[in-house]
Amino acid sequence: MKTKLIWFLIATLCFSCKKSDRAFIQNTDHKQTFAILCIKNNRITKDWKNALLRRKSLEYLDSLEKVIKPLSKEEHEWVNLITSKTNYWNSIKDSLKVPFGDIYISDTTFVYLGYQGSDDGFTYKHQTVCLDITALHKVYGSAKDSVNDNRIDRIFAHEYTHLLHKEWMRQKQLKLETFKDSILWECVYEGIGMYRSMSKKWHPVNGKLSKTAKHTFNDLYPTFVNRLTTIENSEELSLEEKRNLHKNLSKAPMHKKWGALPLGVWFALEANGNDENLVHWIDKGPNAVIPLAKKYLTREEKLIFEETFKN
Repeated sequence: MKTKLIWFLIATLCFSCKKSDRAFIQNTDHKQTFAILCIKNNRITKDWKNALLRRKSLEYLDSLEKVIKPLSKEEHEWVNLITSKTNYWNSIKDSLKVPFGDIYISDTTFVYLGYQGSDDGFTYKHQTVCLDITALHKVYGSAKDSVNDNRIDRIFAHEYTHLLHKEWMRQKQLKLETFKDSILWECVYEGIGMYRSMSKKWHPVNGKLSKTAKHTFNDLYPTFVNRLTTIENSEELSLEEKRNLHKNLSKAPMHKKWGALPLGVWFALEANGNDENLVHWIDKGPNAVIPLAKKYLTREEKLIFEETFKN
């Protein structure tokens, strides 16, 4: 009789709350991560179309919505790999959150699976990671390739980190007022994502740059310095100049990501195995870039950068 009374009180509490409150009550004791296939009857669903609204033209999406395309065997294999990962991904969310301190983020994460959206991974609103199975197969090959088992974990970690960073930005009420602000923010935003997704060859070895990173930065550091010093020294930039200065900051082959890759490696150096060391840098927002660059740039690039950013 006592047990029945307890369950009656719980049910009464839940149904007396608003729908949003009931969802919160149900999720307070455990985190959840759900993979949702956004393809039904061989067509994309409204969820996938909505997720792509800010990334594709409405004309393209209206056309894509009409496409009837069965999943290939290879795409099914990517779906199977991703859905097998949700419990593991759920278990690492707390560790991924460490650099962002005490921000709040929903316990429930959705992973949308769709196709023909171009990018292999991206985020949607505040609690959804989107993975494009067509792009994953095109760029990385078979889901059964052993290297992709770890790679898809890193891709999820990268995108979930973006969800965390967007929440950090919203809760800290960070405002980007200038072109320079937006460039520095993207360096940090994509840099911490890169820290989560870059493969082992980019990570420091015994507190020093790996051979791959050192070789790549010989070419990348001059671009990094040139872009940021040009922005700092220019009173007014045209739209075309802004586009050229922004180009390849984060959307490019790995060795050309002049903003994201250096920050990703520098974050790895700063963390040194303990992500709590990154809280200080994440809390700086866009202002983290200049002191990190002064610390890790080398040779002539370091001198040029320090001369430009004296303060």
